[in-house]
Amino acid sequence: MIRYFPLDNTHNKLYAEIGETIKEHYPIGVINDTPEYKEHPGIKKIMAIISENAAQNKKFNKPWIDFLKKLRSGSKKKIYNNSLLTDVAFSGELILESYEDNALFRTKKIIFSVSLIAPFFSICGVDETAIKERGDGFKRAYPAINVITESPFEEFENDFIYVQTEIEKKFTGYKLVPVRVSMCHVKDLHTPNLSDKLHNALFNGYFDFNHVQFFRGEMYYGSGPGNITVQMLPPPPIV
Repeated sequence: MIRYFPLDNTHNKLYAEIGETIKEHYPIGVINDTPEYKEHPGIKKIMAIISENAAQNKKFNKPWIDFLKKLRSGSKKKIYNNSLLTDVAFSGELILESYEDNALFRTKKIIFSVSLIAPFFSICGVDETAIKERGDGFKRAYPAINVITESPFEEFENDFIYVQTEIEKKFTGYKLVPVRVSMCHVKDLHTPNLSDKLHNALFNGYFDFNHVQFFRGEMYYGSGPGNITVQMLPPPPIV
């Protein structure tokens, strides 16, 4: 089932801010290979960020590299930079466990991203498996995400809290986008890489090629309270 994120949301402050960010940066309903799309102020801003990253990569990424160094200083786990030139976010991963044999890879990790276009960040735990194939002499692997942990839960708890806390210290005022929300589609959204997913619009295309079916932990962790009031009334009198 495809889940869509409504851009106009009056019931949750975070979701309303996300919706306004998408409407500001992307021309909803406009195909991305048209002049109208390329001239949109939000798209121009995004392309300027990508161009600056490409032209001055070392300088552009220095704040993120410094942040990852600080993360490593407080953790014994391996932490990697996963940022790509075409992404609209800085990204990284912290490896909790990894296993490899002749048939497969298995990884337990925390992935995290900080948006370059708006004050949002993403974090979740990932259990991932990749089946190896070497029959024709070329190394291939077929990855699959087994389950997403969407909150500080069980074996992910300590490292999840550590990364989230450090992001919130470094990027003051940035808000967590629940991973289950960021994986929603947005009707008539076209990102530069053709995706209509919220995660692509705010962060990167990590979930493009791996279908996610299972989640664990607190559902919609980070979404904050809504402003829906529920009033309990007695049943009407029996006539």
